[in-house]
Amino acid sequence: MKITVLGCGASMGTPSAGGFWGVCDPKDAKNHRTRASILVQSATTDLLIDATVDLRTHLNRVNLKKLDGVLLSHDHSDHVNGMDDLRAIAYHGNRLIDLYGNKETLDEVERRWPYLFTPKSGGIYVEFLKRREIADAGKFRVGDIDIETFGQDHGVCTSLGFRFGTCAYSVDVVNLDEDALAVLEGVETWIVDAAGYQKEAVKTHANLQRVYKWTERLKPKMTYLTVLTTHMDYKTLCDELPPHIRPAYDGMVIDTEGNRR
Repeated sequence: MKITVLGCGASMGTPSAGGFWGVCDPKDAKNHRTRASILVQSATTDLLIDATVDLRTHLNRVNLKKLDGVLLSHDHSDHVNGMDDLRAIAYHGNRLIDLYGNKETLDEVERRWPYLFTPKSGGIYVEFLKRREIADAGKFRVGDIDIETFGQDHGVCTSLGFRFGTCAYSVDVVNLDEDALAVLEGVETWIVDAAGYQKEAVKTHANLQRVYKWTERLKPKMTYLTVLTTHMDYKTLCDELPPHIRPAYDGMVIDTEGNRR
């Protein structure tokens, strides 16, 4: 299994619209960030986590032409606004794509885009996704990939974290309860939200202090930070962080041992 970080940016990307880089050096390619999403792949199965507005760019960059499932962490716009781009994958594959999420997320997606799941205009517009409701905490399998979900506090809603064997993905999280931490026990590679960076008070995204506390308890071999904002320059982060915690970057590939390449 391998994980590709398709995007590691916060909701506005880096640079944000208007060419605003914040403190990030535009000369460093690793500061060019699209919205947060990953691709989890085995020899036979391809799973997309979140369908961001950058989805077309993401899939074309890795030349991906099929998907066995899409997992949604939650329904915020920066994680679902690329849903329409799944249509081309479904049409060329000649089958519906399974869309996994908790009830709250799938209900909101269906409210905003009902045509994703139901034919319209007498069949002129056909559905291209199949609704697959999953629990905030549970286990299921897609293809040959085992997945375990856990609920995460995002401040304004519950997001889903995902564990894939010894790897886990925690995007848009401000706090983790004991149940979530129990699921994460034994994880060797963890990609986790750190958009709160150096803020003392955090409302929707974890800061570095909280990530340090979690990693001290869980002791993953490698932790990669995602949801990076324009306040988080790549080289500055590398200089600030301990060697077992690194910033992610768009296009980063992590193998089963947690190594980047």
